[in-house]
Amino acid sequence: MKNRTLFNTTVALCAAINIIGAFIAVTLKLPIYLDTIGTFLAAFLMGPYWAMFAGAATGIINGITFDPVSFYYIPVQLVIGGLAGLLFSKEWFNSKLKGVISTVLISVSGSIIASIITAFVFGGITSSGSTYIVVILKNMGMNIFTAVFSTQIFTDILDKAIAIAGVLGILKVMPREIKRKFI
Repeated sequence: MKNRTLFNTTVALCAAINIIGAFIAVTLKLPIYLDTIGTFLAAFLMGPYWAMFAGAATGIINGITFDPVSFYYIPVQLVIGGLAGLLFSKEWFNSKLKGVISTVLISVSGSIIASIITAFVFGGITSSGSTYIVVILKNMGMNIFTAVFSTQIFTDILDKAIAIAGVLGILKVMPREIKRKFI
C-alpha cells in the first residue's frame, strides 16, 4: 500500500472539496449538487474504496453541519465513488466515448438511488434547488417518483459531467511526481 498518511490526508481534502461544493449549491439553491468533485478526485487518484470513504465522510459532515438530508444520501456517494474508481481503473475515461458512457452510467446509478430516497423518504422535497423542478412536474400531474427521477437524471448528468471534466482537467495539469505517489 502507498503512504497511508498521504491517502488519509487526501481523503480529508477530497471531502472538504465536496463540502465546499455542496455548501455553495445549497446556499445558492443551484439545480446541481457540486458534492462529488472530491469523490471523483479520490476515485481517480486512489481507487474506489478511498472514494467511498471520502463520499461517506462528506455525507456525515454535511449532515452534522448545514444539510441534515445529506445523511440519507450517503449510499449515493458510495455508489458514485465505487463505480467511478472501478471505471477509472479499467481506463474507461481514456477515450471520449467511454468517458461519456461512464459519466452516464455513474449518473444513472446515482440517480436511481437518489430518486428512491428523495421520493419515498422526503416526498420529493429536499434542500436542493432541483426541488423546484420536482414540484412543478408533480403539479403538472406526474407521479412523485417520475417527477423526481426526471429531474434527478437531468441534474445528475450535468452535475457529474462538470465534476468529472473538472477532475480530469486537474489530473491533466497535476505534476507526474505527485500522481506517481497515488497511481
